[in-house]
Amino acid sequence: MPCPLEGCGIFLTPNESQPCNYGRYILKVSVFRVEDAVGAGPYSSTSPFLAAMNATHGGADHPSPDEDPLLQGIYPDENCCFATLDGLEEWFAGYEDDLAEAGYEISVYTVPRENVRWGISQALFRREDRYPVRTMSMR
Repeated sequence: MPCPLEGCGIFLTPNESQPCNYGRYILKVSVFRVEDAVGAGPYSSTSPFLAAMNATHGGADHPSPDEDPLLQGIYPDENCCFATLDGLEEWFAGYEDDLAEAGYEISVYTVPRENVRWGISQALFRREDRYPVRTMSMR
């Protein structure tokens, strides 16, 4: 359901009539994440399919949350994600087949906007705040 503010266009929580503690509605955004069936991301994998990706990702082109000056690290309750599907596809370009072979899919979640930290390329969200929308194949 869209926000009752005329022309806002932002969607509300799954319980649309539930305002947040401040009397405003909780604004949610969609995020895109590569993960396996148990929710683990590809950089924690020891799969031989992903050895080349893990060896080449890092630095200026693929900064980790620790290397990103806007994020300055990742908290234990956070997951990496992307604000757009295009951003995710650009990040993992050339490794889609390897990720699919290793059992990874794209998960789409909605999360409260206030609980997303935006970096240069990636974003971070709190796992406990995710609401699953759908999964998509890496291919």
